Amino acid sequence: MRKSLHIKLVLIMVLLIVSLMVVVGAFLMNSVTGYYIDEFYSQIIDAFGQDSVDFVRDLQTATDEEEDGAAMVQEVLSLYAGTLGVDRRNRNYYVLDGATGRWLGGSAPEPEGGVAVTPNISAALLGEVGIKSSVTADYMDAAIPITRGGQPYIVYILDNRETARSLNAEMFTLIIEALALGLVISVLLSFLLAKTMVNPLQRLTDGIEKAAGGDFSRKLEVTSADEIGQLTESFNTMAGQLETNIAELERAEQQRKDFVANVSHELRTPLTNIKSYAETLSDGVGGLPPETEQRFLGVILNESDRMAHILQDLLTLSRFDSGRGGLRPSWFPFAGAVDDTYQAILMDAQNHAHTVELSLPDGLPQVRADRERIMQVMMNIVSNAIKYTPDGGCIRISAGQTGDRVWMEVDDNGIGIPEGDRDRIFERFYRVDKARSRQSGGTGLGLSIAQEIMAQHEGRLYLVDKDEPGLTIRMELPIRGPREEAGNEG
Repeated sequence: MRKSLHIKLVLIMVLLIVSLMVVVGAFLMNSVTGYYIDEFYSQIIDAFGQDSVDFVRDLQTATDEEEDGAAMVQEVLSLYAGTLGVDRRNRNYYVLDGATGRWLGGSAPEPEGGVAVTPNISAALLGEVGIKSSVTADYMDAAIPITRGGQPYIVYILDNRETARSLNAEMFTLIIEALALGLVISVLLSFLLAKTMVNPLQRLTDGIEKAAGGDFSRKLEVTSADEIGQLTESFNTMAGQLETNIAELERAEQQRKDFVANVSHELRTPLTNIKSYAETLSDGVGGLPPETEQRFLGVILNESDRMAHILQDLLTLSRFDSGRGGLRPSWFPFAGAVDDTYQAILMDAQNHAHTVELSLPDGLPQVRADRERIMQVMMNIVSNAIKYTPDGGCIRISAGQTGDRVWMEVDDNGIGIPEGDRDRIFERFYRVDKARSRQSGGTGLGLSIAQEIMAQHEGRLYLVDKDEPGLTIRMELPIRGPREEAGNEG
C-alpha cells in the first residue's frame, strides 16, 4: 500500500508541475512574441503618424535637382533608423518600386531571389498601408506607400523576429531548468506527504487487521485533525462499540445457555417427582393406605401446578421478548391499586404473623397504564417480602408522587439480599436461596417479568440501599404512561 500510494503521489506532483510549467511557459512565450509584435507596429505607427510630420515630409518632398528618388528615400530612412528600430541585423528597411514591388535599395543587400511579396506589400501596391502580422509567422513587416517627385515608392520594414526567438529560447531554457527543479521538489514533497499520509493509514490498516482477528483493545493514536484523524477516531469508536457488542453478545449467549439449563432443571424436578409418585401409586395399587394415596396425589397435583406456573411465566416472557406484550392502558387511581394489593396480601401476611403497614398520602393522581400488569408487579414484590421475611416480621408499603411520576416502595426486615447478588436478582431463574425459593413455590421468573412490565411502561423497578436488615424495592411509573401510548391517546 505504501509503494502504491507513494507512486500515485509522485505522479500527481509530476503531472502538476509539468502542467503548470507548460501552461506558464506557453503563456510567457506567447506574451513575449505578442509584446514584440505590438512594439514593432507601435514604432512604425509612431514614425509615420501625425506627430512625425518632418519625417514623412522629408520622404515625400523631392529637391529640384534630384535625379534618383529611391536613393534620397533611402538616405532619409537611414537618418531615422533609430526611430524605426532598425539595427541592420534583425530589422532592416527597404525601398521598393511602388508599381512593381522591385527592390531599389535598403539597409541590407537585396535578398536572394528578391524581396518576397507579403500581404502587407500587396496592400501597399494597392495604395494602402500594410501593417498586419500574425503571431504564428516567423517575421514582422510593414509596408507604407509614399510618392516622391511623382514616383510611387514603398517603404518596407522587415524584422525576422530573431530577438524574440532568442529571448524565447532563453526563456525555454529557464522553464526546462525550473521544471527539472520542480520535479526534484515534487519527489521530495511526495516522500514527505507519503510519510504524513501513509504512516497513519498503515497504523489504521494494522488496527483493522487486529480487529478482524478479534482484538479490539488497541486504540490508535490520533495524530492529526484532518480527514485521516477523523477516520482514526471513527475506527476507535467503531472498535469500542464492536468490543461492547461482542461482550454483550457473549453475555447474552451465556444467559441463553443458563436459561436453557435452568428451564431444563426447573421442569425436570417436578417431572421427576410426578413420575416417582405416579410409579409408586401404580406399583402399589390396592396396597397403599388411602391416606398415603391422597398425599401422593396431592404432591402430583402440586408439582403439576408448579409446572403450569413455570410454563405460564415462560410464555409471558416470550411475548415480552417478541414485542407482543399487548399493554392495554387505561386511567385508574394509583392509590386504589396500592390499597387493593394491600388488601389482597393481608391474610397471607397474617398467616405468617407479619405486621403490614400501609402509608398512602392524599391526592395521589390517576395514572395511565395497564392496571392488570401493574397489579401483577405490585403483588410480586409484596409477595416476595412476605415469603422471604421470617414469621413475625414487619412489612411497610408506602406510595407517593415525584414530579410526573408515582412510586410505591415495599420495605421489609427479612433475610435481604447479599451485596454480591443484588445486581442479578432481575435475571431469569436467578435465586439467592434456591432451595428456599422452590419450597415456597417460586419459579425464579417473577422479578424478571415485573422488570419487563415496568420497562414496557417506561417505568423503573430497582433496589433501594438501606442500612437496616431486610430489603427495600421501589417501582416508579410515569403518570401519563408510555410516550407512544400517550401520543396515540387522542
